[in-house]
Amino acid sequence: EKQVFQLRAHMYQARSLFAADSSGLSDPFARVFFISQSQCTEVLNETLCPTWDQLLVFDNVELYGEAHEMRDDPPIIVIEIYDQDTMGKADFMGRTFAKPVVKMSDEQYCPPRFPPQLEYYQIYRGNATAGDLLAAFELLQIGPGGKSDLPPIDGPTDMDRGPILPVPLGIRPVLSRYRVEV
Repeated sequence: EKQVFQLRAHMYQARSLFAADSSGLSDPFARVFFISQSQCTEVLNETLCPTWDQLLVFDNVELYGEAHEMRDDPPIIVIEIYDQDTMGKADFMGRTFAKPVVKMSDEQYCPPRFPPQLEYYQIYRGNATAGDLLAAFELLQIGPGGKSDLPPIDGPTDMDRGPILPVPLGIRPVLSRYRVEV
């Protein structure tokens, strides 16, 4: 039985990545793989703790199987972190896996399951840990009404970043400014 979904990958930030450049820093980006599709975040220069604050949308993801199986045991998402080099190809820095929160077309998009909460995923390079990824993933079934039935992607639109969508307000962490005197 064919089911059609939209995957939303809320890629917020990574921390404690290892230095891949001679400067002691990295130019990291993340590549998200799901079924037969992949997308990349933007490259952030010279950092070991990148804050991408980016929403990647995978449209028309076709999955085959029973609806209740999709909800209880969705396919795994693979996230790989790379260091962008000015010359040559990108260097592999680590990998992690995630399972999305699944919303079937007959379910309501409301708490406690939705919107999904950001979670830390341990990044591995071989058997060694290589940092953490703070992200959330949701797999939304496209029902008979089409994409118009999906929850809207609301949040700030950043004109400086062009077509890049930031993580929506209900998912992104609430930040506060503090002043520290030393």
